[in-house]
Amino acid sequence: MRKKAREESRARPLWPLVLALLFSSFIIPPSSLAQEDEAPPPKKSGVSITFLPPPTTGVLSLGIYDKKGKLVRVLAREATKKDFFVGLNGFITNWDGKDDAGKPAPAGTYAARGFAVGELEVEGIAYHGNDWMIADDSPRLRRVLALELRASGRLAVWAEGADGKRQLVRMDQAGEFTGEIPLDPDTAKLALGDGATTENAAEIPPRTVIAEGKVAVVEKGATRQLALPDLVKPLDATLGRDDRVWVIDQTAERTEVKEFTRGGEFQRRLAIDPAEPAPVRIFASRTSDLIFLIEEKPGLQRVRGLALEAAAPRAGTDEAAVSTWKTVLSKTIIWSDTFAAVAGQLGRPQPFKPEDKIRVRLVPNPLFQDAMHDLDVQIGFDAKGAFLRAPDGLPIRTLTETRALKWAVMGREGGKAVTVFQSDGAVVEEFKVLKIANTMAFDAGDYEWSGK
Repeated sequence: MRKKAREESRARPLWPLVLALLFSSFIIPPSSLAQEDEAPPPKKSGVSITFLPPPTTGVLSLGIYDKKGKLVRVLAREATKKDFFVGLNGFITNWDGKDDAGKPAPAGTYAARGFAVGELEVEGIAYHGNDWMIADDSPRLRRVLALELRASGRLAVWAEGADGKRQLVRMDQAGEFTGEIPLDPDTAKLALGDGATTENAAEIPPRTVIAEGKVAVVEKGATRQLALPDLVKPLDATLGRDDRVWVIDQTAERTEVKEFTRGGEFQRRLAIDPAEPAPVRIFASRTSDLIFLIEEKPGLQRVRGLALEAAAPRAGTDEAAVSTWKTVLSKTIIWSDTFAAVAGQLGRPQPFKPEDKIRVRLVPNPLFQDAMHDLDVQIGFDAKGAFLRAPDGLPIRTLTETRALKWAVMGREGGKAVTVFQSDGAVVEEFKVLKIANTMAFDAGDYEWSGK
């Protein structure tokens, strides 16, 4: 294992480097350096790497590269002084000779180089594509599965989160999050239409099911079909005030919501515009004329709360007039598994155009005369969030900590700020990033690896 000295380093006097080293924000006072150097780092197998940190503030990302310039190993990611052994000749770290997959690298010459990145300014701007997301602490609901209006007047919302797990949250009738509720398996089965256990069936309030294309009521463990006239294809049903039965019925022309008495007498209907999301589930209040619909169309889900305002009978007939409804809740989720799914929903007068890379002028490094002057910064993401990276894949600075991202894009919309959009499939987050050019390249030398 041998470090190759660079020819230009031999030719230049060392005192400018020493001064830069002493005044670098990464290095502690000279007296402390000497004390620390008295206890050298423990010897490890692999390659010992010693380098002068760049004379700037910020964090360091360091990579190991093969002769072709391919990134072999991310040796340090957003590291600070405490992540290195501080010696008299600079920072010391170790490469165990393995690549990022943990496999031994072949013998040969490898380069160690990286970037120092100063403080970035990351500003959260907006959420897009999910009306349930109204604050940073709002639950990240990807899909609403069921609802219940409780006696307190609050909504219990069963939903699938961004992580795919089911959760139960409490909200007021305006849809504002008020807390998470422990998820009881039996209660969830009932709410989600998965049935109930025989042990507690007699204690469960009456509920409706669709069985063999008919609406039925399950009560005290027994199932009884209801004689409801003129239903074509019932999709879901629920019991409301005074034991009224609300049904989503799909006809050849449209989907309708119909109300019946439990004895089968028709009361009223609510026609759904075919251009609107179609109802797939319905939930009714047991104390008022209030219903909630889960409506869907490709790529979108909407939850609406509708309150009956008027339903006077038509003169000379027994048929109820077209009812007047007031919308008391409307929440939409646009499924954002891809950028294309939400590209037209970002509130821009002109479509946002993602850029694969953004070129920035680097801060000159006086210790590294051959350093690159420009860097084509890209955006990447992993299980922990989004980050800026070099074109070779070296992560250089974290932007966000949103987990399980499905995509992240960036672009300029005028000015010096970079706009970032990202999504975990539940909500699209928008950020502005400033000072991405506050970056300095550095060289940590060439090293021989024996392969053992």
